[in-house]
Amino acid sequence: MQSKFCKKDVKVAQVNDNYDLLQYRYKCPHHQYSTRIIERSPLIIYIEKFLTQNEMQHLIKLTEKEFKPSTIGTAHGKATIGKDRTSSTAFIRPHQTPVVQCIERRFAQFQGDVDVDCIEPFQVYVPHYDWMTNSNELKIGGQRITSFFTYLQANCSMGETEFVAIPFNRTSHEQFCDILVCDEKATEQGLRFRPIPGNTIFWYNIDEYGQVDDLTYHAGRPPGENG
Repeated sequence: MQSKFCKKDVKVAQVNDNYDLLQYRYKCPHHQYSTRIIERSPLIIYIEKFLTQNEMQHLIKLTEKEFKPSTIGTAHGKATIGKDRTSSTAFIRPHQTPVVQCIERRFAQFQGDVDVDCIEPFQVYVPHYDWMTNSNELKIGGQRITSFFTYLQANCSMGETEFVAIPFNRTSHEQFCDILVCDEKATEQGLRFRPIPGNTIFWYNIDEYGQVDDLTYHAGRPPGENG
């Protein structure tokens, strides 16, 4: 999950469903969301209203004082600050609050009730893959089979999530112009998802044969004023 900021405010879609955060102590709300299949190979699903306004504010409040420069993994499995990743990251502890637990459960249920302990926070940066080939990393955490990317705040233009290796196709993608960037340069670039708070991009990093998928090459673009 990632929070983006910039100087220029633009209108963004609001998440209508909301719940009193106190109720999360007793029971997770039965939250409704909608999905759209954007690509089938690799499988990319767009989830609308996956998080509520109160949930997003809760996550922002938990992390606002915890942000540190993001690191990247080296060939030896060590974490280091590199020029290819200029973002900041704040990690939320697993099951940190009742609200976090309910969100974790929602992510897990979307994937068929996977173990919530297998869910990890992750923040994107320059073009990269989420899957891993480094043997040390695989031994420590295993393969990253799927990814979720959710915007918590985006009062700005640009700041898209781009799948660099998947070209924009007007025939198949123009129906999604409410969530994709469909400008005059669209066909010259990859799929660019607009930063809409509460909405989530879900994709598989591994194909049906268990092989890493090169088409999942993606990046978090910087926010701006003229996107």
